[in-house]
Amino acid sequence: MNKLVSVIIPFYNGANWLVEAIDSVLNQTYNNFEIIVINDGSPEDISFITEKYADKVIFISKKNGGPASARNMGIERCSGDYIAFLDSDDIWLPTKTEEQVSFMEKRDIMWSHTGYCNWYPESDLCVSKSNKNDYGDVYIRSFLSLRAPTPAIMIKRDYMTKHGDLFFFEDMRFSEDSALWSKIAINYKLGLINKCLVKVRQRGSNADLFATIRFQSKNSIYSKIEEGIYPNLPFLIKFICKIYIFEGKIVEFLEKRLKLNNKTVEFIGKVLWSFPFVMERIYLKTLNSKRDLRFIK
Repeated sequence: MNKLVSVIIPFYNGANWLVEAIDSVLNQTYNNFEIIVINDGSPEDISFITEKYADKVIFISKKNGGPASARNMGIERCSGDYIAFLDSDDIWLPTKTEEQVSFMEKRDIMWSHTGYCNWYPESDLCVSKSNKNDYGDVYIRSFLSLRAPTPAIMIKRDYMTKHGDLFFFEDMRFSEDSALWSKIAINYKLGLINKCLVKVRQRGSNADLFATIRFQSKNSIYSKIEEGIYPNLPFLIKFICKIYIFEGKIVEFLEKRLKLNNKTVEFIGKVLWSFPFVMERIYLKTLNSKRDLRFIK
């Protein structure tokens, strides 16, 4: 098992965090890596980092275009057998790559993810997030609830090159990663190592913490549904999305027209969010519970 793993790390800010991210790759029990850091027009001086890792990391600079464009550039430049993603503020636990590559090789799985935890570095507290049901055929599930953070994903590069349109959507401000996972899930089942191997940094500005941003994310996903990118979606999925879009417009009206303060808008947004959210959870329970155990470890 000596497959080359290309690790794509988009960077915009937080140089010290970037050091931690790179070190978490270099400290893996696996040792065959191609680490590619895409500097997405960051205003920070990271010359001390490029000098420190000059012989271990490929650094590429580009104009700011967002994480989707940075990851896409990394996909175009990489040459590994596998592609893995790591955000510059998150870290991998030491056995992550070894376990994931072994799992995918032995079971001939095209893409997989791992368990993860929300990490609060100030207290070094890690809160495990359950994604034990997110494996196998996750196409429909991905529009309801798919806990597959980008730093936990690994994909065979052959698959990405075989399907030339598999890139992150650069016109999406939010949920560009979820939109790609749904697209991959059309054709391939998702593998899961049900074990926390990734620490996702929590720093108060994570997009999924805010109701207003979550409404915008749903709007972005629905725009891709309307474009016809996702075939054979049940009516209920589209209906739930439309509820989110309608409620998002209410929140936008309250914020921009009535000029309500952020705290009030967030509270109302979370109340509105609860109705379609409950619908999603009920729908999840009705999905076929039979799964192919080959896709979980």
